[in-house]
Amino acid sequence: MTIVLNGKKEEQEKELTVSELLKKKNIRPEVVTVELNEKILSRQEFEQTSIGNNDKIEFVYFMGGGGSTQLPSAVSLTVVESKER
Repeated sequence: MTIVLNGKKEEQEKELTVSELLKKKNIRPEVVTVELNEKILSRQEFEQTSIGNNDKIEFVYFMGGGGSTQLPSAVSLTVVESKER
């Protein structure tokens, strides 16, 4: 199965949930926002949301200044403006 993770094609052996992919990549769910096919997922959706062939996944990290010298290898941020007021 092929997915696009942070803009790069990647092969996966089998279909995964978002939680399984995060675990496989050693990413703690509380430090990342996940966008699947241009839809931001809530953390409650990670366990039951499957990633399928050709799905696009973006991991978005929010970081404060200072302390850490290690940055994630890929960062993507999408701003969505609501038309409701």
